[in-house]
Amino acid sequence: MTLKDLNKTIVPVLAILVFLVLAPPTVHAACPNQVEPPGDDPLHMLVIGDSIMWGQGLRDEEKFSSRVQCWLEEKTNRTVKVEVEAHSGAVISGSFAAQTRFTSTDHEVNLSSPTINEQLDHAIKFYSDNRSSPELILMNGCINDVGVKNLLAASTPLEDLRTRVKQNCGEKMQLLLQRVRSSFPQAQVVVTSYYPIVSQQTADNAFLRLLVKELNNTSPEARHMSDKEMRQRLIVISEEWYKTSTASLAEAVRKTNGENESAPRVKFVEIQFGSEHTFAAPETLLWTFLFASTNASGFAKIVVLLSFGTAAYKANDHVRESRIKSCEQAFKKPMEKEDKKTKEDRKDFFLVCRYASLGHPNHMGSLIYTEAIKGHLLQLVDQAGWKRGN
Repeated sequence: MTLKDLNKTIVPVLAILVFLVLAPPTVHAACPNQVEPPGDDPLHMLVIGDSIMWGQGLRDEEKFSSRVQCWLEEKTNRTVKVEVEAHSGAVISGSFAAQTRFTSTDHEVNLSSPTINEQLDHAIKFYSDNRSSPELILMNGCINDVGVKNLLAASTPLEDLRTRVKQNCGEKMQLLLQRVRSSFPQAQVVVTSYYPIVSQQTADNAFLRLLVKELNNTSPEARHMSDKEMRQRLIVISEEWYKTSTASLAEAVRKTNGENESAPRVKFVEIQFGSEHTFAAPETLLWTFLFASTNASGFAKIVVLLSFGTAAYKANDHVRESRIKSCEQAFKKPMEKEDKKTKEDRKDFFLVCRYASLGHPNHMGSLIYTEAIKGHLLQLVDQAGWKRGN
């Protein structure tokens, strides 16, 4: 395999290290150690957003939306019915033209469409048809609009990144939140933050250095950087992403609620991952490579590197096998009258899809999200009258 061939294979994989996100399912989790509440007066919960909100790589019972569902049933003594519209790869608005040719019913398959605005459209129709309305909405969005590649390219100018984040996590999110509020005025809305991607504690080994270098070797600016400079630059970009996206999302929530609203219905929940919890860090809360948790030799890692795109390489999430099958169904079959560019796009989409869990919260990361959301809902359970009999 030549360096050129290796680069063509590695770059798409790295593009989804963080948040790569179609008939949406109505979910009812099997809650452990709990007596099922009566079903005559259900509480309705809507989930919209990207792959983080979907729970990329997690089994249904491990997703934080399912954990919140079980917790609410315990606290309210009511059945909680969940409508999940969120899916991998979703953007707030717009779409990537090259992806519009492909579809999947598996939310693990990263496609930009349906957008989060389209998810909201579908939810409005769903609840209208069922003569119901959500009391609680869990949502997120904006990283796919910003562009994951911009967060993993060492040459990304910080000022350009700040502008892009403010536009998408701020202005575009505020417009979406205004739609959510007007569509479901009685619902309590929870907007979750993102988290830093890499940190000083992210593993600094030859394998990851090679991956980063291959991702950035198309940029003239990055080609002149040393490994140390490139690593430090990516850490700075990650810190800027987390700081600016958190501030922008919080501001979008504040503006949506209005200055004088005494009981705001939209709440922002910041998820706090430490530097030790980032990608490939000692106590990572994110899905990573299957071999990363083992004492693989240097030679073994080289073998893994050279086997990208084959069955020999796997992410360490819990649903990788079923996702790979869905990826094959979506992207493996050649399209009718497929030109060279379409064929290359299709192959890249398939490769990205296979490893789409990398950098997403694992089962422990999902617990962190769950506890943060529960902390904001604790008072609402009583205040909103969600308990049976209220």
